[in-house]
Amino acid sequence: MKTIFWGLFLLLAQTTMAQEWSNPRIEGYGKIHYDKNLSFQPDVKKTYKLVFNIDNDAEKTGVNIRLWKIARELNLLKAAGVPDKNVQIAAVVHGKAIAVSLTDKAYEKRYQKKNPNTELVKALDNAGVKLYLCGQTVAGMKIEQDEMNPAWEVTLSALLTLPILESEGYLIVP
Repeated sequence: MKTIFWGLFLLLAQTTMAQEWSNPRIEGYGKIHYDKNLSFQPDVKKTYKLVFNIDNDAEKTGVNIRLWKIARELNLLKAAGVPDKNVQIAAVVHGKAIAVSLTDKAYEKRYQKKNPNTELVKALDNAGVKLYLCGQTVAGMKIEQDEMNPAWEVTLSALLTLPILESEGYLIVP
C-alpha cells in the first residue's frame, strides 16, 4: 500500500513540475508554459514585428483578452531566448475595446469601477509595446484627452494604422 501511495505521489509531483507556468517578461499577465524540448521554436536571431488588432472588450482573467495575449506573446518570446531588442509589438485599439485606454478616473465615471487594464497597459508600455488608439473611435465615443491614459497615442484611424504598420513589416497576429 505504501508503494502505491509513493508511486502516485511521485507521478503527481512529476506532472505538476512538468506544468510550471511563468511570466518571464510581463509579470502577472499572459502566463505561459514553456517547453524547450519542442522542435518548433522561434529563431532567436530574427526580429519579430507583430501588430494586434484589438476591437472587442472580451476579458481574460479580468483584463482585455487581446492585451493579455500581447503579454503572453512577450513572455513566450522571452522564454524562447529571443532578445527584447528583436521584438517590436504594436497594439491598435478601436471599437468596443477603447475603454482599455481610459484613466482609472474616466473609467470609473463610465463603468463604476477602476480600469482593470491600467497595470497591464503600464507593463506593456514599459516593455516597449507601441500603443495606438483609433481617433475615429475616440471622437465617436466623445473621449477627451484628459480621460486617456497617456501611454496611448491617438492615430487618425485604425483603418489606416493597421495597413501602415503592415507596410512597415508588421504581421497581424490573428
